[in-house]
Amino acid sequence: MYREPWVSSSNRSKLFLLPFFIFLIAALLSICNVSAQFMIDSSYIKKFEKENDVEAYTGVTKTSFSFRHFANDDFINQYKLFANTSAYTGFTIDYNWLSLDFSKNIPNTSVAKQSTSIKAFGIHFHKTHDHFLFEAGTNKYSGLILQIDKRKREYEYYDDINYRSYFTRITYIFNAEKFSLKAARNYSLLQAKSAGSFMATVSPFFQRFTLKGEANEYDRSDSAFLSEINKKPSSVNLLISGGYTYNFIFNEGEWSINPGLFAGPAIEKNLYPEQGHSLKLVANYQLILNGGYNGQNYYFHVNAIYNNVINHLMNSEMSIQNRGVSITVGYRFGKLKNKIFGVL
Repeated sequence: MYREPWVSSSNRSKLFLLPFFIFLIAALLSICNVSAQFMIDSSYIKKFEKENDVEAYTGVTKTSFSFRHFANDDFINQYKLFANTSAYTGFTIDYNWLSLDFSKNIPNTSVAKQSTSIKAFGIHFHKTHDHFLFEAGTNKYSGLILQIDKRKREYEYYDDINYRSYFTRITYIFNAEKFSLKAARNYSLLQAKSAGSFMATVSPFFQRFTLKGEANEYDRSDSAFLSEINKKPSSVNLLISGGYTYNFIFNEGEWSINPGLFAGPAIEKNLYPEQGHSLKLVANYQLILNGGYNGQNYYFHVNAIYNNVINHLMNSEMSIQNRGVSITVGYRFGKLKNKIFGVL
């Protein structure tokens, strides 16, 4: 019964993602070409003598879903659903080509503020090249939390609602000769003079809601919303955004502040249940702010990000908001005299 629409949607989604794959191939081919043509301006961007580092970090992230103009459900229009994210802490060791990272959630800092079966899980990967930033990952939220009153800590728990997303993101940096994203965001290079760059991003994005139980297991006030989730709605989006970031430098690169603003359209295709065959135009925007001290031996930086993607899903205007703040402290060190295990 459901097999036919899934197959046809899959074929259309392949055509829908064709521009991304063309961009990906062109990007990979241009990496070698660009590397041979451009020269980094050493008066703006410098390497550290000690290229290895160990760092400790802590931060917090929050993800929320809001639904506007949801038909026949005034209750869900008034509130946000939250993933049960929490504060975290961890450390990273970068030595030669190897990077090891370990992080752990901090107890009693989750949205629910108590032990619950509702969990949040994510895997993110990123690699920064002089001209490109490549990112990929997945997020899974097993259950969502409806925050009715934050002060009174009044919540409703939807244990059976699951949300899963997959994404890849390729960002092109236009002024890589004078502006370094590595220096601006993770302080692995030194930005000696103030500089900025326009950036362009292409990102395919898949998302899906599922409901373990039945909609009639919950209150009648939630029935319209849960009935829609019970249909296992899913969509694939192609996010296209552009923006500008500038790294303000003080004392020849020891201190810096790096704000950034990115915005653009997103093309959405609902895979199931199908709501017509036309593509929909939605929007996305992102605000970024980084700042800190970037010394020869020690460094620390604060990173803040706000991201909002607006979708048309389940007969409503769904907004996915991600907020995050982190603090990182690092120490640089040189290479050891002997290789570790004859490899590192």
